[in-house]
Amino acid sequence: MYKISRMVGRKFQPRPRMIERMSILSILFILFEFLCVSASLRLETCAQTYAVWARPFINASAETRKNPVEARKHIAAGLDLVKRARLNTVFVEVFWDGYTLYPSRFFPQRPLSIAYGVAHKDEAGLTETYDPLAIYVEEGEKRGIKVHAWLHVFHQWNTNLGPPEKSPIFGKFPELMMLDKSGSSLVRSEAEGENRDIFKVFMSPSHTTTRKLLRQAVTELCDKYPKLGGLQWDYIRYPVHWPEAPFDFSKDALERFTKDTSLDATKLSPKLTPKEWRAWQDWKTRQVSEVVAGLGAIVRKKRPEWTISAAVFPGLEENLRIKMQDWKDWSDKGYVDLLMPMVYSRDYKRVDAWTKEFRELVNPKVKVAPALFIPHFFDSKAGTYDEKYLGLTAKYKLNGYGLFASQHLTGEFIRKIELGKE
Repeated sequence: MYKISRMVGRKFQPRPRMIERMSILSILFILFEFLCVSASLRLETCAQTYAVWARPFINASAETRKNPVEARKHIAAGLDLVKRARLNTVFVEVFWDGYTLYPSRFFPQRPLSIAYGVAHKDEAGLTETYDPLAIYVEEGEKRGIKVHAWLHVFHQWNTNLGPPEKSPIFGKFPELMMLDKSGSSLVRSEAEGENRDIFKVFMSPSHTTTRKLLRQAVTELCDKYPKLGGLQWDYIRYPVHWPEAPFDFSKDALERFTKDTSLDATKLSPKLTPKEWRAWQDWKTRQVSEVVAGLGAIVRKKRPEWTISAAVFPGLEENLRIKMQDWKDWSDKGYVDLLMPMVYSRDYKRVDAWTKEFRELVNPKVKVAPALFIPHFFDSKAGTYDEKYLGLTAKYKLNGYGLFASQHLTGEFIRKIELGKE
């Protein structure tokens, strides 16, 4: 009986070693749970896009742009600021004004004579070149920063660089210029500069050669830079339209519209022929959406892991009326993964309303991150900072935010961000 009671006692009284084992198991279980939660949080953070747009070498000297060693230092210093600001993505401008940032088979590399770019061959005859985009990707990878290629789609020239004939694209393909009713390629509705005398020039979205050139640019990026995080479409729209200044009256566009609809666009008016005018607007909107779909299909096939994003204007109805940019349709059809409404305004109430409308209208499967112009909510001279702008992401449960642009990403601004996140 005594032996039995001792055995029972042993059965129900854990030994010290057993207690030690149970404690270790408990600790391991708690540690496992902690790691799972941490990993989940990291995945959630990674799913968010906190980005900045970067115009390469915008503040760099010609000497820095010429020298790949100095250029790397300049790029690395910029990415260090991005890291300090707790951003995880950089949209690097790679295709604009008919030039590429990188050595391309199809387009000339940005000349040194232009403030932010490098040269394949400039006016001085320099022929040595290097690849700034590759440097961005390499340096970004070291810092855990995703680099996306930012492309201007239809806007491909500014007259501060000279007349359109000097353009790498329009000098070779003048028929691609989008024209207003007077036959001018100058977009006066978007005039820039102190004297409002700098004008944009756009490629015609319906022209087959426009689409071919864009396919070449996108295909080359997919093939040449597998470590990019994605591509971003910018200026993927018509110029700002007003009834008195409509586009596109290029010969090819008029002929294609007539072939598709049996209508003559030169005889249409929003007041006298509203139904037909609407048909013309809808036709132009389809031209843009076809390009979005076509370029996206290349990326989906070649780099399905990449993110396709687009910088677009808020206010759907106005956007359709004056820019022919149907981002709701793109989201509904899955042409894009991330939409970034450019909610540029010093009026926070307007920015808030735009952001709310955008999230409500966009397909929930597509991510939304507002694009914010830093000087609209941070004034270094006055020392003011309105944290509500960055707070829009949490307020509307969005997928991050984008900051325009890297030249405004100063140490003082970063300190404001850091204080707001503490």
